[in-house]
Amino acid sequence: MSASPPRRRDALETTAAIERAAVDLALEHGYDGVTVDMICERAGVSQRTFFNHFPTKDDALLGSDAPAIDESAAREFLVSPGPLLVDATRLIAYSRDPKQTDAALFAARMRVVAATPALFARQMERMLGVADEVAGIVELRLRARYPKEPERDLRAQAEVITHMLAGVLRRRGEAWARGETVGPEDYDELLASVIPKLG
Repeated sequence: MSASPPRRRDALETTAAIERAAVDLALEHGYDGVTVDMICERAGVSQRTFFNHFPTKDDALLGSDAPAIDESAAREFLVSPGPLLVDATRLIAYSRDPKQTDAALFAARMRVVAATPALFARQMERMLGVADEVAGIVELRLRARYPKEPERDLRAQAEVITHMLAGVLRRRGEAWARGETVGPEDYDELLASVIPKLG
């Protein structure tokens, strides 16, 4: 596989520099204390370049990658014998290429997003963009396990599980806002302790 052409690589590096500058400044000064001019100065770009990459400050803070289904995790999810809600927490990816994800930037971004109501609302809207897809994947797993249940019931159950998943992800965001380091294993344990109490 050949490397990205120089122009494409430069565009990716510029996007990453703008995102990093926006997030760092928001951590330092708070969301309201950051301007596009400050981001441009920190990233070493002109306003024109900034607006070629992002329409607003909020978009730079949220990042260029919207939540999406992790196809590998979806394949594993469909055949997993594990707890359904625990497994579902791994369905959503926040980067098109997880190998290229800057973990420190991602964690910092989540702290900014979770601490800023307007950004948090936009991030939840972005999550809704994949909610139907998540519900469809959950329904496939339910259908394989419970083939005699009516399809209408399985669809309703899948939608409820998807809403529960949104709550789990919201809780994770709130933990990030408090500066807590939370990973998938933490949620495995938390959900394992909560799920039996639901029934």
